Amino acid sequence: MKDTTMLQAIFFAHLLGDYVFQTDRIAMWKSRSVWGVLVHGGIVTAFTLLCALPFALNWWPYALLLGAIHTLIDIARTKAGKTDAATTLFLFLLDQALHVLAIVLVVSWSGWLAPRPVESALGAWLQKSNRLFFAIGYVLLSMPAWVLIHFVVKGTGAESKSLPGRPGERYVGMLERGLIATFVMLGQFLLVPLVVAPRLALDGANAQIDSERIGYLGELLVSVSVAVAVGLFLRGLA
Repeated sequence: MKDTTMLQAIFFAHLLGDYVFQTDRIAMWKSRSVWGVLVHGGIVTAFTLLCALPFALNWWPYALLLGAIHTLIDIARTKAGKTDAATTLFLFLLDQALHVLAIVLVVSWSGWLAPRPVESALGAWLQKSNRLFFAIGYVLLSMPAWVLIHFVVKGTGAESKSLPGRPGERYVGMLERGLIATFVMLGQFLLVPLVVAPRLALDGANAQIDSERIGYLGELLVSVSVAVAVGLFLRGLA
């Protein structure tokens, strides 16, 4: 029987290091200098080590390996330079696919896809009741979902005032997705339209041109779809 505990932990670390703690400044630094990529790789490595510790104290060589692989993938990505929107979307998806593949391969190689005893009380607590899955779900709806929506909307060539928009707008979207996922998880499906209605009425009506309106609606559709999908997944675990 497979045990995905470590896989969940390292994927959670990836979301933290590659999205939540990759600031706009670091992202810009990465695009200009390899030193920015190295700093980002160091952050990802640190979170990988931190998230692996509750389950295995001796997992650090694999964490370092994953950090190195992540850094090499990002260096290769930056070599592509600036591209058109569609190519940028493809490279983003390829980049994430390679990161996920690396995580699966390294965790499998380490032997942690077979049932293993955890090495701390924190690890045992996280292992119970799918707590890591719930943490992954809600973190996924924050910065990772915002970045995904950004690339998808831009990749279609549509315009949207809220991407990247004012800094606060991304956090409004995060809150919306969190509420939608929670309502879906609790089976309160009729409350979902109430979450998106205010922004749809206010921001959507302010779009000045058709392509901007299409971009806004596309952004909202992807955002709601991701939130509903996560909510349904967590509902199945509850």
